[in-house]
Amino acid sequence: MGNRNQRRSIKPVEFKSQGTKQTIREVPEEKQKSRQIHAPVIETKQQAEKKKFSSPESRNKGKQMVKTRKYTKIDRNIEENPWRDIGRRVLKTAIMVACSLAIVAIMGVIVYNYVYGHYIAPVDVDSTEEISVIIDKDDSLKSISQKLEDAGVIRNSTIFKYYVDFSDMSTKLLAGKFTLSPSMTYDDIINVLKRPAAAQQSTRVTLVEGILIKGMIPKLEEAGVLAEASSSAEFDSKVAAGTDYSDYWFIKEVLDQEETQSEHRDYILEGYLFPDTYEFYISSDTDQVVEKMLNRFAEIYTEDYKKRAAELGMTTDEVITLASIIEKEAGKVEDFAKVSAVFYNRLEQDMMLQSCATLQYFMPEKKFVYSAEETQTPSPYNTYIHKGLPIGPICSPGKAAIEAALWPDEQFMAEGYLYFCAGDPAEGTTVFAKTYEEHKANIAKYESLW
Repeated sequence: MGNRNQRRSIKPVEFKSQGTKQTIREVPEEKQKSRQIHAPVIETKQQAEKKKFSSPESRNKGKQMVKTRKYTKIDRNIEENPWRDIGRRVLKTAIMVACSLAIVAIMGVIVYNYVYGHYIAPVDVDSTEEISVIIDKDDSLKSISQKLEDAGVIRNSTIFKYYVDFSDMSTKLLAGKFTLSPSMTYDDIINVLKRPAAAQQSTRVTLVEGILIKGMIPKLEEAGVLAEASSSAEFDSKVAAGTDYSDYWFIKEVLDQEETQSEHRDYILEGYLFPDTYEFYISSDTDQVVEKMLNRFAEIYTEDYKKRAAELGMTTDEVITLASIIEKEAGKVEDFAKVSAVFYNRLEQDMMLQSCATLQYFMPEKKFVYSAEETQTPSPYNTYIHKGLPIGPICSPGKAAIEAALWPDEQFMAEGYLYFCAGDPAEGTTVFAKTYEEHKANIAKYESLW
């Protein structure tokens, strides 16, 4: 019994495993009570490690630890070598910049090829055609460019204008008659246009207000304008037909109107070849001469004129026709609006205009006074036998006459003036009357001076 009790009084001990060896040490008595619930566990190091990773939770935790260790290692490397991250960023930026530049370069090539092919390239590199182009002294770079495009020498006038501007050649282009080709490049054309040897002699021709087309032809011939490249016969036939100039809106209106009329005017372009002083180059052809005068008319007859004509219920052709009669009837510009007022009053009262100027247009003999029999000569221009305006203009009116046709003297209209006659021809005066009796008295007074 004594031995049994002695064995029971043996103090608990702790075991410490080291490798496969085990060490045993005694546990102090004061700690025994706190460890009575937990039985001492004795296990080897290998068993502890195996138990550590035996459960799924432990395995997952282990994986997370592995991952954490990997990321921690990377972060550690970055912290230890910050230049590596900077290098990567620089490389990435460089690649992006290089790609952007490549895209811009490709787009630039595409745009250049498109612009060059559609606007800058020669019209026809294989063409052997020679085209004459006349550049006037007063032509702007814009008008020169437009002439070249109209002639078929370049593709686009606007691009050519910019090209010349940026080449600093706009002040070096000369006036003259030049021979160009659709096969020429922009530089080829510029080199020709700045060559003094290509310029030709020019001449001035003054076409006064009230001139007829028949009167223009000898003046142009005398100046040598139509002598070489064209002839008076060609000029006469082209301005009579007018079909070559239907691109002008006012000529197209006349041609459209002509198709509906039973009688036809002598010259479709009568009244539209604007009277002015022109500078033509020797040997200019018909089209170049005519188009220059038609262009001048288009400049003069502004949008304000068109709006005013619409207010009056008149066409452009009617305005020019009335203006041509005013131009021929009035001796002084200050009387234009008064003569216009008389014609408006007569038209309003459905009276014949009875203008001697319309007789002078078609009668073989040009006289100041015609007999009663001559006034009955059949003609669509005769305002003694036809009411209203004649079939077309009887001359080329100037700007003042056109404005008088659009803005007649309102006071004269209100006072009811219906007649006028020439006063002293030397002074170019015009005498007006409200009644026929007053008109006859004026004729009796001044007819000896006619």
